[in-house]
Amino acid sequence: MSDLGSSSSTWQELWQQAYSSAQPPLSLIRDNLGSTTAPYPRIMRVGQLDAELLDQELVQLLYEPLQKSLNLISTALRTRFDLELQLVIRLALYKFSLWNLGASYGARLQGLKYSTPNMPSDPVSRTPGGLPRRTFIIHGVLTIAVPYLYNRLRAHALSQAWPDTPSSDTRRMAWRLLTRLESMHSVLSLLNFVAFLLNGRYRSLSDRFLGMSLVPTSSQAKREVSYEFMNRQMVWHAFTEFLLFLLPLINTRSLQRQVTRLISQLTSPAILSNTSKSAPRIYLRKRGKYEALSADQCAVCAENASYSLNLGYTSDALSVASATEQAPETTRDDEIPRFPVYTPYITSCGHVYCYHCIAERMMRTADEGLDSGWECLRCAESVKSADRLEGEELIPAHSDTMSDYEFSSDVDVTDLSGSASSYLGSLSE
Repeated sequence: MSDLGSSSSTWQELWQQAYSSAQPPLSLIRDNLGSTTAPYPRIMRVGQLDAELLDQELVQLLYEPLQKSLNLISTALRTRFDLELQLVIRLALYKFSLWNLGASYGARLQGLKYSTPNMPSDPVSRTPGGLPRRTFIIHGVLTIAVPYLYNRLRAHALSQAWPDTPSSDTRRMAWRLLTRLESMHSVLSLLNFVAFLLNGRYRSLSDRFLGMSLVPTSSQAKREVSYEFMNRQMVWHAFTEFLLFLLPLINTRSLQRQVTRLISQLTSPAILSNTSKSAPRIYLRKRGKYEALSADQCAVCAENASYSLNLGYTSDALSVASATEQAPETTRDDEIPRFPVYTPYITSCGHVYCYHCIAERMMRTADEGLDSGWECLRCAESVKSADRLEGEELIPAHSDTMSDYEFSSDVDVTDLSGSASSYLGSLSE
């Protein structure tokens, strides 16, 4: 037991000596940690770029309703004050976001805020957001006022044709200076963007000039990645690609006809249900749209002419409308048909059309995949085929009228023959 007690006391002495020897280095480390500055917080570059895009989308979101409202009042007024309208929107957003809160709305959504290297101790010289007032005034001038003045000057120069003036003209030299400044700004913006990608600070030239950088609102900021928007975009892209592949394969005309036919079949029995019980059933033959049109005229040409009517040709519209509404039975011999039949073809239902008209309609029906065939415009029957009409004259639709004329002509010939025979008999006597 004495050996165990002596060994435990020996171990305690060793631990005590180790603790005592480690105290000076630990105190030195504590002193060094207190004197060193905090490391610069790591800023996500994508967060800063997303904040800028969100700010631009917010400006566009507020600008579109005002633009549509001005279009209803006057398009010229909207075009004239387009830049001023954007200026007012940007100033309002700058006042209520950067000036009052110290960060734009896009930066606040990303958990960022503006910070300057030298914060003044005087509270009077600060904005409500806690940042230097003078710095933010200069920042507003550089980011809002200068772009507005540049765009307004450029629009004025283009409207006055400054680039087309002679080389010695002052306006041409001012235009050259303007283009050189624009090129210089583009080069500096590119260099600043490369530097931003390297160190993640100073997103724009104005931020670098004023030393304003975006920092996290909290020291323990974590990047929250949400894949909900990405998944939704992928689903919509896949759906749109599927529609782009499927829609060309669908025959819209055939689908429209089938829907119309189905609706007519559903509604017609309901309308005739009450009358069919009381009234006797009467079977009416089918009547086409152009049944009463003269047989020596093409019904398809008449239909195409009615489709191509417009308000610019009022006389044609009235003449075609009268030709279809009054429905003349025949065409006189001295009258030229309004829609003559060229290269006549007779259909399976017995009506005559132009070759190019009937061929175009039947080919369209075949392309649409309709098994019933094309519907004749005169008898509303299904047309299955058409053949060339050779060696025959066009017979008018109504033969009763022609029979009257034929009967009268026979009477006249008979009378003439009788008078001629009596005259010859008198001469022989």
